[in-house]
Amino acid sequence: MGKPEIYLYASCTSCRKAEDLLNEMGVEATRRDYFKQRFSRDELVDELHRANVSPFDVLSTRSRPYKELDLANRTVSSDELVDLMVEHPQLLKRPLIVKDGRATVGFNRSAIEALIEE
Repeated sequence: MGKPEIYLYASCTSCRKAEDLLNEMGVEATRRDYFKQRFSRDELVDELHRANVSPFDVLSTRSRPYKELDLANRTVSSDELVDLMVEHPQLLKRPLIVKDGRATVGFNRSAIEALIEE
């Protein structure tokens, strides 16, 4: 079993709650604040592939860029969405926790516990 990875934004409340939960569980995770260490396009594509999710699975529909770019009323391809996520990291729902080819997005206590305990 691999070490879990958590992709987050340090000032995000849900991200802090997820980190606190991992600490409570005694789990050490590889941590990356993707606002400070931005994803390259290739890195983001690799991470989404490893997590077995599409860009649409991790799209934050409540983010400012989602509204400003009017994505609710536009049709974009997966490739276009990845490009937008690299340019606007706020479009990525957070936190993203990846372990052994599985992932959970956002703070969901039971989903995180199930991912870690498997």
